[in-house]
Amino acid sequence: MKSTVLALAAAPVLALTLVAPAHAAGRVADNGYILRVHDLQNHQTREATLVCAPVAAGNHPRAEEACAAIDEAGSIAAVEGEEKACPFVYSPVVAVAYGTENYREEFSNACVLLSEKGPVFDF
Repeated sequence: MKSTVLALAAAPVLALTLVAPAHAAGRVADNGYILRVHDLQNHQTREATLVCAPVAAGNHPRAEEACAAIDEAGSIAAVEGEEKACPFVYSPVVAVAYGTENYREEFSNACVLLSEKGPVFDF
């Protein structure tokens, strides 16, 4: 009887221990982001993780540049890329960020996204 009571008491603790690492893996660091670009015509999504402090990290290929752009602007919403000539082709993409800042904006095509948001969504 005593071992049954102990087993029943330990079960919730064991369940929390097993679930906690999976839940923690989905979290973003305090100064980090999950970035996504959804191509609305092709129904494809690209994703990158970006952590900006204490050092630039994540699987974003231009992490240092992206963090510098966000830091300089104060937010992803305020980032201004370098204007470049883009084709007048309507192929909409949606840029989304979760984490330190939640951000969502639709652009007429990927070129316009990169022109306006610089390295942040260049992955």
